[in-house]
Amino acid sequence: MNSLVFKIAIRLIVYPALAFAGLSFVFFWLYAHPKRYPGAQTPKAFGLKFEAVKLKTSDGVELDAWLVPNAASKKAVVICHGYPMDKSDVLGLTDFLAKDFNLLYFDFRATGHSGGFFATGGARETRDIDAALDFLKERGFGGAGVFGFSMGGAAALLSKNPAIKARALDSPYADLAGQLNYIFGGWGALRGPLVTLTKGWSLLLMGVNISSVSPVRNAEAYKAPLLLLHGTEDSAVPAANSRAIKAAAPAAELWLIERAGHGETRLRAGEAYDKRVRDFFRRTL
Repeated sequence: MNSLVFKIAIRLIVYPALAFAGLSFVFFWLYAHPKRYPGAQTPKAFGLKFEAVKLKTSDGVELDAWLVPNAASKKAVVICHGYPMDKSDVLGLTDFLAKDFNLLYFDFRATGHSGGFFATGGARETRDIDAALDFLKERGFGGAGVFGFSMGGAAALLSKNPAIKARALDSPYADLAGQLNYIFGGWGALRGPLVTLTKGWSLLLMGVNISSVSPVRNAEAYKAPLLLLHGTEDSAVPAANSRAIKAAAPAAELWLIERAGHGETRLRAGEAYDKRVRDFFRRTL
């Protein structure tokens, strides 16, 4: 009888628990090793000349990059794309900056044409930004601005690199654990366990503590000028994220763009978007 009870308990408790752990692993894997979306467009499609270059991170990852030169300018801006897309995805968001600045686009690790196996939500992507800044230093630039979209914005805010002179961030998340909680919001009572297990897989397999990946807590970044742009209708990364960053950095500029969803800020704001971002970098670099 005791043996039968034990077998039933195994089937009712252990098997479902293992299945749930397996489900959480699938979610983790899809997040940490995303499908790549290498875009076909290059700066040439926007009438811009460019040089294809390679960057190397401190941990040995090779990054695919484009340098869009501006011989009339001694200032540069690093462009950081969102997850899980690549550098071509933000060409239409930032091409206007080429009129005033040298631009460096690159694919983050594990995306586009870059090397790397795991995407870490910004934790190690800061090393990719460091590699971009090191490259610009080798080309004679003393420092640079950084424009980041979505995860690229979060990674830029996580970076403590003193070579960053100013940050313009479009739709960044404030906290990775908070973003995971938001993503799993539709799972109801299962959300907490899913987030906890995802954190566990991240720590076990990547050595990344998701709870420590919190751009909003990087006070070091607030020493440089900061511009936040966010759509009020963003359902992927709600505008509450930029509001939280603004609350932590009162000196930051915050522009909430009405009726704009994720990636629609420039589309909705039009020339006002170009002017706001361009003037910000003109003033701060």
